Parts: sequence; structure tokens; C-alpha cells
Amino acid sequence: MSNQQGASGSAAAGAATDEQPSPQQLLFAKSIMLTFELWPAMRLAVSEEWGGSDSADKRDFLLSHLCDQYGNPGSAFEPDLDDLADILEGYMIDEYEARLEDGSPDWVAGRIVGLHRVIFSPDNDIARAQQAVAELEKAFQELKGKKSNFEHGADQDAEVDSHDGHDHDEDQQMRDAQRMASSQGGIMEADRAGAQAALDQQARAPREPQQPIVDEDGFETVVSRRRRK
Repeated sequence: MSNQQGASGSAAAGAATDEQPSPQQLLFAKSIMLTFELWPAMRLAVSEEWGGSDSADKRDFLLSHLCDQYGNPGSAFEPDLDDLADILEGYMIDEYEARLEDGSPDWVAGRIVGLHRVIFSPDNDIARAQQAVAELEKAFQELKGKKSNFEHGADQDAEVDSHDGHDHDEDQQMRDAQRMASSQGGIMEADRAGAQAALDQQARAPREPQQPIVDEDGFETVVSRRRRK
């Protein structure tokens, strides 16, 4: 082999190495996959094929999109919680015909934002990142074999509306939060980090709106622009 060929081979090998995902990127992808598995609506949408025979592919496309959009370190890549919740809710409507009014897109978005903070922390604490993903893995293993109480087409907002007004006191809000946490595998490190991220983001100037998701066929998933109080 000539020196030129050897140099070319080394350059190609170096380029291939540069394209390999980092340990943090792999953890982030795994964490989103597990988060989707713990999300009752997404889990049932896939298992019951609410989006047709390619329901699993649609879930995987969303996972890939989120990894491409946010799967890098730095605050510039940290998801905006409101925008991400809009994306999740809009995607479930457009791809699975599931209109979620139970607040779960907000919870899932907060968990993903928290996972980004933990996994891509400035101090590169890989042990903490691995522990956060291990919590998700443990909850997923415990979930196997259990049936979700989420129903396609059910009025998910009925229970929320019944608590509006004077009767919806702080104790009821706490019970609602505990119920949501239980349905998502419990409160984890990522959820606590996500709650802090929400406070930090509220204190910052609004970000530019998220662009629609464009799938492989060129179709757009348009997300709503509702904002949370």
C-alpha cells in the first residue's frame, strides 16, 4: 500500500470515527425510547396500531427526530418544554388520531427536557446520566405485563374538568400529580431536573417557535401553539 493510500485510509477511518455517536447521545436516544415505553398513550398507540400497521415506525421516526433536534450538549440544544409538549401532542393527533387532554404530553416533555439536562450536563457526569437512564429501565421492567388504563377516544379531559373551580384545591392538584407520576413509572431524577428546567425557561425570553416535523414523504405535522399557565 502506498503512503497516499494509507493516508486516505486513515482519513476515512477518522471520518467514520467522528460520525459515531457519543456515549451521551446513545444514552439520550435510549432514554427517549424508554420514556415512550412508559407513556401509556404512546405504548397503546403502537401496540393497538392506532396509526395503522406502521405505528411502530411512526414512533421511531419521532424518536429519531427528537434525537436529531436535541441530541447534543449545550443550552442551545435544550428543548423548550412548551414547544416539545406541542410537538408530542400534535404528533399523537396527526399520526395516531389520539387527542390527549390528560396532561401527559406536558409530563413527557418535562421528562425529556430533564433527561437532556442530566445526560448532557456541563460537568459530563456520565455516572449520573447512566443512573437516570437506569431509573427508566427499572420502571420499564416493572411495567411489563401490566395493562394501561388509557383508552383510545376516551374523554381524557373529563376528570380534569370535574375538578375545576373551588373544589380543585392544592390537595387535589397533588393527587392529580401523583396519579400522573404513577402512570409514567414514578417521579425520577429526570423529572426533578425537568421541573427545574421549566422554572429556568420561564425566566428566560421566549424562544422561536418549533418548525413542523416533515416526514420522509414530505408531509408536515403541524403543532399547536397553546402555552401553559
